Amino acid sequence: MQAVFAGTLLENIFLEITYAAERQCTADWELKGKNIYDRHNLIFVYDGQAELQCNEKTYIAKRGDLVYYRPGDCRVGKTFQQNLMKCFTVDFFYTHPIYQENEWSLTQVPLPFDSIENIEDSFLYTRLYKLFSQFTKTYFLNDNNRVIRAKSIFMEILSLLISWKCNPDFNYDHVRKVEKLIEFMSKHYCEKITLRSLAELSEISPTYLENIFKKITGKTPITYLIELRLQEAKNFMQDGHAVSAAAAKVGFNDVFYFSKCFKKYEGIAPVHFLKHKSMF
Repeated sequence: MQAVFAGTLLENIFLEITYAAERQCTADWELKGKNIYDRHNLIFVYDGQAELQCNEKTYIAKRGDLVYYRPGDCRVGKTFQQNLMKCFTVDFFYTHPIYQENEWSLTQVPLPFDSIENIEDSFLYTRLYKLFSQFTKTYFLNDNNRVIRAKSIFMEILSLLISWKCNPDFNYDHVRKVEKLIEFMSKHYCEKITLRSLAELSEISPTYLENIFKKITGKTPITYLIELRLQEAKNFMQDGHAVSAAAAKVGFNDVFYFSKCFKKYEGIAPVHFLKHKSMF
């Protein structure tokens, strides 16, 4: 179930955020009695402690803990006067609209979070803190685009958390390095780029870089670069550029090598791609 959610359904998720706050608890803060929610509630604790109950289980929430209440869960909680909890909290609904056979249907896959779990990855913790802070500030901005922007940030939070939950080898420091390299390649794909130059940019060995890059993307850095260049070359050819011109624009100095790569990855030669394009 987790693998399914982390795949295509995450791309289709539709969120409705109903409440968000950065909560710095006072000594008398508590969730009283049978506090039953009809929505999802995600809490990210960044300081202090609180005693939180989910249904019949009691937990001590502390720095780095992610707390998740599902609709229908009974919430009870209080902070500690000598160590007041500070956290971000978000209430939301979600669904997955799917368009099949000329009609829409709504589906829902459970989020793969436990009631409480600790974010031990220090790089991931830092990133989540920044995202939650940015999300909360955006949510309370007084402008027309705040909801869309806030949803976008919260989607990034969910994406990171789901990747963390669904991949036992998840390492945000590795993810961060790979993301920076992908951004670099996206901007400089037409320049000379080698595995060694990418490794130097990341300050790690070429072998180690290749290993973590493939683990995260499923491809080696050079394969990713070639596919990126080929996609850009197709865009140039669709805009009317000749094969040799498109190859040169995306960093291929040898048009024959470009044609070989194009056929290997696209299944057809560049000239056939142009002929196929001209038919439509």
